[in-house]
Amino acid sequence: MKYDVLVIAGTTESRQVIEKLLRANPKERILASVATELGKEMLLEYGIDIHVGRLDYDGFLTLFEENPCRKIIDASHPFARIVSETVKKAAQTAGILYERYERRNLQYNYEGIVHVKDVQEAISLLNELEGNIFLTTGVNTAAAYMAGVKGGADRLFIRVLDNISSLEGCAEAGYQKDHVFGKMPPFTVEDNVKLIKETKAEVLVSKDSGKTGGVDIKVEACRQTGIKMILIDRPR
Repeated sequence: MKYDVLVIAGTTESRQVIEKLLRANPKERILASVATELGKEMLLEYGIDIHVGRLDYDGFLTLFEENPCRKIIDASHPFARIVSETVKKAAQTAGILYERYERRNLQYNYEGIVHVKDVQEAISLLNELEGNIFLTTGVNTAAAYMAGVKGGADRLFIRVLDNISSLEGCAEAGYQKDHVFGKMPPFTVEDNVKLIKETKAEVLVSKDSGKTGGVDIKVEACRQTGIKMILIDRPR
């Protein structure tokens, strides 16, 4: 089947893209590509075709060949840099128009924020600080923090999605069971404040994933509790 648009999905932004496309033309032929079943569940209400599975460069080329489309809209996560680079390269090879739907940046007015460029810089800074650490950066980098932060087994507390893969990933990385909080967003300021107090955290670590990622809520929680915030800047 030929499609008008192929959306690289799995985020709130991808839902916004699909809704805008369908409002403009309810008959728009849309294929969404998601990495997980959870991503698929987010899109079932739209009645569009959905491809599930993580893809590399060759995988995307095969997807484009088997599902011809006139345009690709990349609405993947702002920190999924490798995914975006891979999709863009594959689109260029296949001769398909590529567009990036970018999440809006926010400005945060809190003097307790320290900006870093990546996980390794965050770890270096954490090793200069004392006290417990509340990670809100997800399971994908959980092992890196455990391996790099001095005394991490005692100091690190992490909130991840409440699913088997995330919880098992934290266990495999060496996190104590009572240091892992499996919860599903969205979170309120009060939710964050409660966990900061419960973990006795002196610093919260977050990626700058914007309002959609609840960063403004985390900033306010840090402000109310008076703790530092290490914010990993979005890759350009």
